[in-house]
Amino acid sequence: MKKIAILLFVVISVVSCTKEDTQTVVNNSLKVINKTSGEEIKDGDVLTFNSISSQGSGNMLKFYFKNTSATPINTKIRFVSFSGVPDSSYLSICIGAQCLSSIATGYSYPLNSEPIITVPANGTIGYIEDYKIFNTSTPIPPATAVNYNFEAFQHDANGNEVGNKVRFTYKYQQ
Repeated sequence: MKKIAILLFVVISVVSCTKEDTQTVVNNSLKVINKTSGEEIKDGDVLTFNSISSQGSGNMLKFYFKNTSATPINTKIRFVSFSGVPDSSYLSICIGAQCLSSIATGYSYPLNSEPIITVPANGTIGYIEDYKIFNTSTPIPPATAVNYNFEAFQHDANGNEVGNKVRFTYKYQQ
C-alpha cells in the first residue's frame, strides 16, 4: 500500500511540474524584436541612439512583436517614465499608420478606444507595419542623456495583463 501511495505521489508531482513548465513557456511567449538589427530586445535592455534628426532613421527604434506560442496573444506598449527632459513632447510612438506625439506616462498604446494588436500564433506583427519610437530632443542640463522607459506586455480580451513583460529603455546620448 505504501508503494502505491508513493508511486501515486510521484506521478502527481511529475504531472504538476510538467503543467507549470508548459505554463511558463506560454507566459513567456511575447518577444520584442529590433527590426533594424533583427535582435531580440530583452527585459532590461537599454537601446542608445545618438541622433535627433526628424528626417533620418538614426533616432528611430523600429520594432515588431513576435509570439512564440501556439495561440494568438494581444499586446500593448506602456510608456513608464522619462528623464533628461522636462516633458515627453519630443517623443513619438507609431503603431502602424498612427503616430502619437502626445505620449503620457502610465498610458498604454494603442489606447483602449483603438484596435487591439493581436500577434498570431507563432507569428509576428509590426514587421510590415511601421512600429517605431523616436525622440527629437536633446537633454536639458545638467542631464547628459534623455531616457524613455517602456514596457511591452500581453493582455487578455478584458484588458487584464497576463504573461511576460519586456521592459526597455530608449536612450538618446550625444
